[in-house]
Amino acid sequence: MFVLVSGSEGEARASVEDPGNLRQLHAEFRGVGDDAAAAAIAAAGLGTADGDHAWLDAGALRAAGDGSQKWATGFDAMLANAAGKGWTSEDGARVRAHIVRS
Repeated sequence: MFVLVSGSEGEARASVEDPGNLRQLHAEFRGVGDDAAAAAIAAAGLGTADGDHAWLDAGALRAAGDGSQKWATGFDAMLANAAGKGWTSEDGARVRAHIVRS
């Protein structure tokens, strides 16, 4: 699962991609500068981005899943793993993900 930000500087869009892969959470900026990418993530309701990390909204990520119990269990395990490493907000509403730029 990752948040893809692509497009041009004035038309960057953010979306959740590959929601079945719960082992590689990250944000990917493809051909978009950091400011435009951060604005696109915020506009899509997916979170915020600053520096080398994005803080992604766990509820928005959950909404991208397939709705199955198996997926929800895997998603919860991913969040628990992130929390164990200090990669979630105190309330668990956001999860930190590294940014890949290409």
